[in-house]
Amino acid sequence: MNRAHDAPIEPAIVEQASEWLMLHWGGDLDAEKRQAFTLWQQAHPEHRRAWQRLQQLQETFGAVPAGRARAVLRDSPDPQRRAALKMLGLLLVAGGSGYLLQNQVSWRATFAEHRTATGEIRHMTLSDGTRLDLNSNSAIDLRFTAQERRIKLIRGEILLTSGNDPVRPLIVETASGDVQALGTRFSVREMDDGARVELYEGQLRISPRHAAPVLISAGNSVWFSANGTDPMKPANPNGSSWSQGRLVAERQPLGRFLAELARYRPGWIRCDDTVSHLLLTGVFPLDNTDTVLAALERTLPVRVESVTRYWVTVKRRV
Repeated sequence: MNRAHDAPIEPAIVEQASEWLMLHWGGDLDAEKRQAFTLWQQAHPEHRRAWQRLQQLQETFGAVPAGRARAVLRDSPDPQRRAALKMLGLLLVAGGSGYLLQNQVSWRATFAEHRTATGEIRHMTLSDGTRLDLNSNSAIDLRFTAQERRIKLIRGEILLTSGNDPVRPLIVETASGDVQALGTRFSVREMDDGARVELYEGQLRISPRHAAPVLISAGNSVWFSANGTDPMKPANPNGSSWSQGRLVAERQPLGRFLAELARYRPGWIRCDDTVSHLLLTGVFPLDNTDTVLAALERTLPVRVESVTRYWVTVKRRV
């Protein structure tokens, strides 16, 4: 079996591939959009793999009249169209794979107890008084028992201010290991190859699955995988600004800023190498990413090109 080919596909890429399929079916691809589609495929091997798997899926449903499928996607109201694309995406993640759906992050996130869509930020107060903020495109399950308070981070990022419970420890479970709060305020972000913790108050015990536990104190940040932790770094004082609906940049390279902004916007934001090094300072609202992109054109020598709402390129202004 070719395990790399059968591996799950990232949900964001699934959504992009599904949108491109809708445009193909709807006959909405002019020359500019066809060029953008080609660039999207070339941008990452996973894009090509997603599109190939989607083509296999189309063959599986070859009995569905193409005209009817086009009409459903083209003429349905936006919420219905988005629901259709979501279902198509779930099939795409599973299609052609020997993996069980329930073992995939995207499937578990879909049926998580608490989850957010792309661009959505949710604020919660748990039964023990813990304040929890759930970042964009994130998912968690809660497992509170008489022995412990366990939050399973399936996808994305959370910000926690722990409630007072001297008997039951508060633990965030990630794919790489556990993060135990010792009376504290901190964030945990699940990433492809590990997890990143930013500690603002108190102490934490990080227990990688296959390595010794590590204690960190307030003002520090650490990345860890199942096999251990990297050296500690100073915590980013603006790292939790997303919980107030803001993205704060202080002399931040544009490429890195756009990578963060992309977490709050469906689709793909591409930053041309010629402008990725430009430094940006400002406070930007997360509830309207179009406004943020427009602000970049006013403050930096860049041009924002949008072929569709799912494909944006930021390049040097000429």
